[in-house]
This record gives sequence, C-alpha cells and structure tokens, in this order.
Amino acid sequence: MSVFFYKALNNKGRAIKGVIDAESIREARQRLKSQSIFPTEIKEGNAESKSSLQSIQVFGDRPTKISTSHLSILTRQFATLVAAGMPLVDSLKALAEQLDNPNIKKIIVDIRENVNEGASLADSLKKYPSAFPRLYVNMVASGEASGSLDMVLERLADLLESQAELQRKVLSALTYPILMLILCFGVIILLLAYVVPQITKIFEDQGAILPLPTRIVIALSTFIKSYWYLLIIAIVLGVVGFKSYSKSKKGQKNLDRLVFKLPVLGALKLKIACSRFSRNLGTMLSSGIRLLTALEIVKNILGNVVLEEAVDAAIVGVREGGSLAKELSKSQQFPQLLIHMVAIGEKTGQLEQMLNRAAKAYESEVNSAIASFTSILEPLLIILLAFIVGAILASVMLPMLEMTSLAK
Repeated sequence: MSVFFYKALNNKGRAIKGVIDAESIREARQRLKSQSIFPTEIKEGNAESKSSLQSIQVFGDRPTKISTSHLSILTRQFATLVAAGMPLVDSLKALAEQLDNPNIKKIIVDIRENVNEGASLADSLKKYPSAFPRLYVNMVASGEASGSLDMVLERLADLLESQAELQRKVLSALTYPILMLILCFGVIILLLAYVVPQITKIFEDQGAILPLPTRIVIALSTFIKSYWYLLIIAIVLGVVGFKSYSKSKKGQKNLDRLVFKLPVLGALKLKIACSRFSRNLGTMLSSGIRLLTALEIVKNILGNVVLEEAVDAAIVGVREGGSLAKELSKSQQFPQLLIHMVAIGEKTGQLEQMLNRAAKAYESEVNSAIASFTSILEPLLIILLAFIVGAILASVMLPMLEMTSLAK
C-alpha cells in the first residue's frame, strides 16, 4: 500500500491537506470523497514522509476537548454499533458519519485510520488526551484485552452519563445564585451612581445637616461616580490575583481545605467527590483494571488536592499490603460511610458492587442537597437584595423625614 499526500477542500469549502494510504491515486481519491473531502492535488510519497508529516500535524493541531455530555452520547452510539457485531473499523466509520462537529469527526476518522493500519483502539485514543481522558483509554484497553469491549463501552457510557447529569444539576443550581448576585451588584451600582446623587443634591442646596448613614452612602456614591475606573481595575486585579493564587500548589491546597470548612457547600463538595471516587473506581474495577492502577487514575479526577494527597497515601499503603479501607481512614478526609462500605466490599470480595452502591447513595444525597440548597438560597438572596436596597433608600429618606419634622 502506497502513501499519498493531498491538498483538498472539505465539505465547508475550507482548504486542507494531509496524507492517506491507498493502492493507487484513484483509490485515494475515492476514499477521500467518501469522507466528504474533495482533493485538488494528490502526490505519491513514502512512509517516512508520512510519519514526519503526521507528527508535524499533531504538534500543530489545536487540542480538541469533548464535553462529558457529548462524549457520553458518542460512547453510547459506539457501544451500540460494537454490540451489534459490526467490525471495529466499520463501527468507527459509521460513528464518524453520524457526527456534525468537524473537529470530533476528524479525530474519529484518524482513529479509524490507525485501527485499520493495525493499531489498537486504546493506543489510537491515547493520541488525543484532551478528548479521551486516561480513565477512558485504560478502560478501553481492558475491554480489548478481555474481549468484552462492548460491555466496557456500555459501562463507560453509563459512567459518563451519570457524570454529565451531576454536572448539569450543579451548574443549574449555581446559575440562579450567580445571576441574582450580578443583579444585586448592578442595582446597588445603579442606585449609588445615578439615583442617590439626584436626591442628595436637594440636601446640599438646602444646607441640611446629614446623619452618618446618609453621609456614608453619599461618600460611596461620589467615589463610584468619580473613580469608577478604579473599581473596575480593583475587580480585574482581584480576579487575576485569585486565579494566579488558586493555580499555585500552596494556594490550591489552602482553597481546597477552605471549601471543606464552608457550611453546606463543604459537605456538598465532599459528597460530590466521594460519588465521583466511588463511581469511577467501581467502574474501572468491574472492567478488569487493577486496584493500584485504578487508584492512580481516579485520584486525578477528584478535583481536590487534599483528597488527592489522601488517595496518594492510600496507594502507598495498599502497595505495601494494607487494605484500602484502612488506608483511606488514616487521612480522616473520607466519610465513615464510604470507609465502611469499602471495608465490607474487601471482606466479601465484592468491592466493585459496594463502590457502586456507595456511589448511588452519595449521588442521591447530592441531588437532595442541591435541591435543599437551591430552595434555601433563592429566598436568602432576595432578602439580601431587599435589605441592601432598603438600607440605601432609608439612609437617603432619613434626612427628608427630619426636614419634614422640623418644618412642622
């Protein structure tokens, strides 16, 4: 089979170039057309040139990240095709034909080409770490080795769907409070910058002696109206400084510790982390991945440095012969419910099942906590907004009441 370099137009009319394997120029042209690629120039090359060009293309391409929800749909479709008995290369081809996103489609086409040339599916997926996380690749490798790729893909699809659902619920729970805080901030700025100056001008014209609350509000109003750019600069510097601090190792660790100490939010964050830990670890163990390998992978998806260090210490203990439950309990970071369920699973030889049960329990608690948090937070934010606006208006109206009483 020969190697051909091509310049072509894709189905959106954009100029592209690449390399393809085929028996002849005619076959190369047909294969490109079947992928909705219309060649304008095709030249025969050699294998070394192909390897060099592909390495340049991979280095220069922008990494394509696939969202959890899109990856779950993609995996479910792939699992259905494989379970139907369709050969792997044909399944990938059919999967690519169903995709609308050109970047994701390009990835699947490249994976199909690699598999068609003899590479394993896991090795082909490994070329795109931003699209397919390490957990995904390891589970696919386990499925290929055990001959149960369709079952592993089904488990992956279930796992990704549960993660996507959890992300959606957390996002929807946070959207309303964030919008309310932005609204509250906007109303306060509007009052201080435009409404208060109009009213206080009356007091200044009459030379009235203003009470302390009114003087404070007027001072804030004057500052915002005169030095609004300093406020914007302070906000920008604060955001940049916070991001820089949170990205540092020390800052990230301190913030993660602080999050766990927050009322309501700390408990919710821990439950989400425990749910993620249990679900991912249980799924990987069910797919035949060794415990130590699974722990190495799952520690990187917890989203909390404190818990990552606890899992790191547990890995060392398990490697030296200790039980997972005992090693996790030493850190005192994981709740006792999870420790007990892991201990029961180790004793009965059903660790995967107990981890999945723990995941279901924590997912149920997370759903309940999110619902309660949202129902409590909404009226609290409304009360907060009403209190701040009321305080500003009261401080402005107070001199008016005093002037009215003096006039009588």
